[in-house]
Amino acid sequence: MNGPLSIKENLNFNYMEDHKNEHNLSFHSHELAEIYYFHNGKCTYLIGDQILNLTPGDLILMNGLTLHCPKLFRTHPYVRSTLHFNQTYFNRVFDTMGYPQMLSPFSRVKPLRLSFSGEDQKEVEQHLKRLHTSQKLLQTEENARFQLAFMDFLAFLSSYWTRIHEPTPELNSQKEKTVQAVVSFIETHYHEDLRLEAIEEALHMSKYHLAKIFKEMTGVTIFKYLYQRRVNQAKIEFLLSTASVTEICYQVGFNYPSHFTKVFKQLTGLTPEQYKRQATSE
Repeated sequence: MNGPLSIKENLNFNYMEDHKNEHNLSFHSHELAEIYYFHNGKCTYLIGDQILNLTPGDLILMNGLTLHCPKLFRTHPYVRSTLHFNQTYFNRVFDTMGYPQMLSPFSRVKPLRLSFSGEDQKEVEQHLKRLHTSQKLLQTEENARFQLAFMDFLAFLSSYWTRIHEPTPELNSQKEKTVQAVVSFIETHYHEDLRLEAIEEALHMSKYHLAKIFKEMTGVTIFKYLYQRRVNQAKIEFLLSTASVTEICYQVGFNYPSHFTKVFKQLTGLTPEQYKRQATSE
């Protein structure tokens, strides 16, 4: 098992952060698993090929590698808490304790949403407050309390994800349905030589209309989302596959390695080769 817990590397908690007046938070992915809790405000969350209209009390469990991004609204607050953690480390901890299934939702590509209200919502928020309290000092003994508070929170949540099945989220407008259709099409065809004309033909809508609605609802262009989806898949392949950088370039839909390298570095800060070496060494 790893040595003593490094907060930065294995467990990171951001409590009740408010991003009011921001509206262009970017799509991103990461190797750490994530627990996301929505406290207050208005938010449409894009994860993979899903669009989730969040309400206070919603909690999302995700593996982190699935491309995700909140769409914010200038006239509304956006208050959320996030927990990012190293699955490998905590899988070993729970295996030792005899609870290997404790992190099962985080091994799936599709995220899981749990919606809390009433006393259940109060209990979730009490767990978050305890995490915040135990995090503030972070001396040696507090470090242990922080770990234990996190593990207790997971145990609490596990009683819900084992018996609650998330309903299909309702889309509130035709524009959201259109964006969902575009995202779903990209999810199926991102590895192909994809052009706007193909989406136009599949959805029976003008490509200019699709582009306008997508940018309005997500804050990014269709092609920027497509590139981010391809780069995200490349990151997954680097973690799971022994294929070369060039092979993965073509697998995820890029026609030219030079273009792949340029886009990958723009979105991650590393070249594909640097990312692959880092992923392999870790």
